[in-house]
This record gives sequence, structure tokens and C-alpha cells, in this order.
Amino acid sequence: MFEKVLVTGKNEETLLPRVLRVLSKQGAHVRSLHMDAKDDTLQLEILLEDAAALQVARLLEKQVSIVSVNTVA
Repeated sequence: MFEKVLVTGKNEETLLPRVLRVLSKQGAHVRSLHMDAKDDTLQLEILLEDAAALQVARLLEKQVSIVSVNTVA
């Protein structure tokens, strides 16, 4: 089963490494990652192999300065 995590944040050069660090520490299995940069925002669409999307979304909200995080089953 795959779940998506949609992350929106400021287009800063440190956003992607911070998100990847959280995913790595959680041992999340990333199936795919799509990044789209527009003006001052960065949107990440992360497809996870395990059912940990909700937990990852909560951790990202707490540990990374982002605008929004949503999960899609």
C-alpha cells in the first residue's frame, strides 16, 4: 500500500534536506519524490511504501518549518 504526503513550504535551499532527514530518521520507505518550485514556494509530493504517512506528516509539522502538510491515502 502506498500513501502520499504533500508538503508545501518556503522555497529555501535547506527545506528538502530537512524533510529528507526526517524521513531517513523515521526509516520511511520512499517510493517516489516529486518537487515543484514556484516563485517563493516549494511543493513536495512524497509517495511512501508503508502506512506511516500520518506519522511522517505530524513529525514534519513539528520538526520542519513548513506552510502545510497533507496526507492522501
